[in-house]
Amino acid sequence: MGKTLQIRVSAWTFDPAEVERRWPRLVALGFSPPVLLKQERGVLELTDNLVDRHGMGVLPKNAQAALAEPVKRLGAARERLTAALAEWNARAANTATDAIEEALDDAEQEARKLSSVPGLDD
Repeated sequence: MGKTLQIRVSAWTFDPAEVERRWPRLVALGFSPPVLLKQERGVLELTDNLVDRHGMGVLPKNAQAALAEPVKRLGAARERLTAALAEWNARAANTATDAIEEALDDAEQEARKLSSVPGLDD
């Protein structure tokens, strides 16, 4: 790697508005108050927020239980993505992003079964 020109392997959300359209109930759960810092509302930020909030037990009780399995898969896929990017392994990173999106799709389906989601159904 050069001193001036560096190679980076990274993942980012091309269109954050698509996150809101695709996973509206998860966005409400993942970005509802309290939000400590203003942040992008991309796939990875949503993933990190959901995993953190679930781990801390601060999601609404009904969501805490309903999302346990997909959020567990989400966290594992996020860890695989981080490792793949660190290793410059684009193929493994792509597989991990597919797993993240699949886990988010599954979590959104579970969230749609909830009677209400704070920030969305208020």
